Amino acid sequence: MKSAKILSSAILLVLSSSNVFADANNDVLINQDGDANAAFAVQAGDNNFGEINQDGHNNSVASVQAGESNNTLINQTGDGNTAGTEQLGTENRLNLDQVGNGNEAFMAQAGENNTANVNQNGDDNSVSTLQVGEDNNLNINQQGSGNFAGTAQEGANNNSDIQQNGDGNAAFAAQIGENNVSNINQDGDGNMAYGIQEGENNLSNLDQTGDNNYAFAAQHGMDNLSQVNQQGDGNMSGVVQFGEEHTATVNQTGDGNMSSVIQGSF
Repeated sequence: MKSAKILSSAILLVLSSSNVFADANNDVLINQDGDANAAFAVQAGDNNFGEINQDGHNNSVASVQAGESNNTLINQTGDGNTAGTEQLGTENRLNLDQVGNGNEAFMAQAGENNTANVNQNGDDNSVSTLQVGEDNNLNINQQGSGNFAGTAQEGANNNSDIQQNGDGNAAFAAQIGENNVSNINQDGDGNMAYGIQEGENNLSNLDQTGDNNYAFAAQHGMDNLSQVNQQGDGNMSGVVQFGEEHTATVNQTGDGNMSSVIQGSF
């Protein structure tokens, strides 16, 4: 099981700390209702809190925290759901809620004051998140079945938001730097969106309504803005910007439209 592999490696990391037995005021609460559920929690440090609630059958959770004043809340309702979480550092917050069957989420944070919120409702949805740094925030909400969302952030004060409603959608956001914002909204089936940003104060908004649309935005530099709005089926749009203070706005309504924007020097 994936969660078991995550747990075993994380336990070795936590137990390698020389002061692991001097830690204080950690709390864990586990509630399980059903058959063949498994919950594992490991905490090292001070004032950490973890809560795991599972209702259903064959669900599994592996949760690891090391540091100070970290908080993890995991809720799983249904059958065959899997969650693996890890937090290292100080005052990080992680909230995961999965409702349905066969959903999985793997989430990791390292640093200070990072916040991750994930909600999945449906069947066979998947989430993977990573945050490293300070004061980063991510929110992922998936409604439907067979959706995937991934977020990776490194730096400070970055914000990522992914909202997906439908079946078979995929979204990924990656940000490196400071004060970057990425928003992805998809409503329909079979849509794909990718937002990549490196630098400072960049903003990317990707909105798609319909089926089988594709949007891509990559920005490198400072104070860049990318806005893509697509409504219909089978539309495609790509935006690439390098440098400072570039703006790209794309609006496409209908079916089978294509657009490409490239700005800046390589």
